[in-house]
Amino acid sequence: MPPYIDAFLNPVRDSTSQIAIVLVLLLILTDFLFGIIGAIATKTFSSEIMRTGLVHKFTELVCIWLGIVLDGAFTANLDLTMQPVLLGTCLYLAAMETGSILELVKQYNPDAAGVIGWLTSFVNEKGGVIGEDQGHGLHTRR
Repeated sequence: MPPYIDAFLNPVRDSTSQIAIVLVLLLILTDFLFGIIGAIATKTFSSEIMRTGLVHKFTELVCIWLGIVLDGAFTANLDLTMQPVLLGTCLYLAAMETGSILELVKQYNPDAAGVIGWLTSFVNEKGGVIGEDQGHGLHTRR
């Protein structure tokens, strides 16, 4: 394989990056399935909302791809031990998906609101801010 192409594969050869990517993929799948099950259970299923959600999930995958490409470009012929863009992207998306899943838990199980409130307070104390973002779920932002 030509080295200029091989350089872009280096970020995904790192086991930490692979774990981060799989983490985001599993959280996306969980959020998607949980959303469908909740919508069916509450008789609010809408194919239009599902298509919008799928577009959002696809854009998250594009962000991961962008992280891989940028890390490949930044680390080409350099001996860096981590991929900062890919890992940062995956960690942000993992936090976003976790927030979305927690929002669905709160929506479909009001008894869980206490746990969600505690987690929100904990994250806010650590320097992040969790809040609703235009109805797309809970997101962390600084």
